[in-house]
Amino acid sequence: MSARAAFCVLLAALAGCSLAKPPSRPEVLAGALPATTTIPSQWSSSAGPGDVAGDWLLSFDDPRLAAIVSEAVANNLDLRQAAARVAVARETVVVVGAKLLPQVGFRLGAAATDDDGPGGVSTGTTAIIGVAWEPDIWGKLRAQRAASQAAYEATALDFAWARQSLAATTARAWYLAVETRQLVSLAEQVVGIYSELLELVTVRRAAGKVTDLDVAEAGASLNTAQSQLRAAKARDSEVKRALELLLGRYPAAEIEVAEQFVPAPPPLSAGLPASLLTRRPDVLAAEQAVLSAFRNEEAARLALLPSFSLGLGGGRLENGILSLFKLNPWLIRTAFDMTVPIYEGGALSARVKIATAEQQGAVAAYGRTVLLAFGEAETALTNEGLLAQRLQFDQAALRDRTEAVRISRIQYTAGATDLLSVLQLQADQIASQAAVIQLSNAQLGNRIQLHLALGGSYDAGPADLGEGDGSSE
Repeated sequence: MSARAAFCVLLAALAGCSLAKPPSRPEVLAGALPATTTIPSQWSSSAGPGDVAGDWLLSFDDPRLAAIVSEAVANNLDLRQAAARVAVARETVVVVGAKLLPQVGFRLGAAATDDDGPGGVSTGTTAIIGVAWEPDIWGKLRAQRAASQAAYEATALDFAWARQSLAATTARAWYLAVETRQLVSLAEQVVGIYSELLELVTVRRAAGKVTDLDVAEAGASLNTAQSQLRAAKARDSEVKRALELLLGRYPAAEIEVAEQFVPAPPPLSAGLPASLLTRRPDVLAAEQAVLSAFRNEEAARLALLPSFSLGLGGGRLENGILSLFKLNPWLIRTAFDMTVPIYEGGALSARVKIATAEQQGAVAAYGRTVLLAFGEAETALTNEGLLAQRLQFDQAALRDRTEAVRISRIQYTAGATDLLSVLQLQADQIASQAAVIQLSNAQLGNRIQLHLALGGSYDAGPADLGEGDGSSE
């Protein structure tokens, strides 16, 4: 072989074959969704256009909520586990990429042999340095490195999604704790109301204006209220402990929560449906998982081709035998190996089939993630208007029932109505008040869920996490 030909062979070995072009985001999406599924240009609910803004915590104007979320992000143990998985994935890229580089090693040894004869003890020393390299001619190693890089990016995006989800979960848990505190306060008020009513009935019974039946009914209502107060306190403790666990605190149910809800923030922009593909970290993570599976499938196919390795070693090897024959203790060794896979009992084709099936599964998982993301956004957008309307109706009903209770108690005192009617109106008024409290929390919780579903960040980070067509090398 001429020097020029040898140089061309070496250059080809160093350059290697180019990797296949990965599928673009539109191509992945087309393969992931059924042919009958199309992404509309507008949301089906009446959502305003515009860009989805980050830092949604500021819109709630609730400093205590912001402090609670920051504490959860800093201390939550599940999030720490997710961060550790990111570190593992990042270092895996280094481990896989190291196969593309020459491997250098050094071996140093010494030995002594006693032949129990006139020769006595003979010693020997070894000092060898070696370099081994597998030229990535076909691109198998580069495909493996690209697969690990995409897997790392998917893990990092999963962490970003876990962080956003934790912020939203903590915010909803905070307002749920506010709800349970208000329900405990309401239950205490109810106990006071029925205690006063029992006193009124007792006075009227002593005056002979009512029978023992009214006393029994009023007493039963008070006992029921006392039981419901205990249930409300138990629920309040349970919610507080769950919140403390999110914060990484000991679950002692000692956290202090606000007494009232903050006003609902103004409406937000929902952006366009297609932009959800570049904002939500979980969707982007699923896309990277597809690219990782694509590269793994490529590496499995390239593994069917011959592999080559080059070796170079040199050093000093000295012992009694070499000295006896007056051999040079210095040595240099070069090696060239070629491995051609021929037959492994079907394992070669099976690995390709496994990688192909895993790629198909990753594509299906991406499609499922995309549809779930759209479903969550559409549901939260629809609930925005419905919850606001329900809250208005329930607040109006509460005002009417409060007035009805006031009138009925006056009538009962005057003997114009019976106790059963008063108790029924009182129960309806209490139920309306509880419904208003729960709907206020539901409205805030849905707004938080909407921010999360649309891919909005809880902090000042950028809303868009992925640009371009989603391809990577």
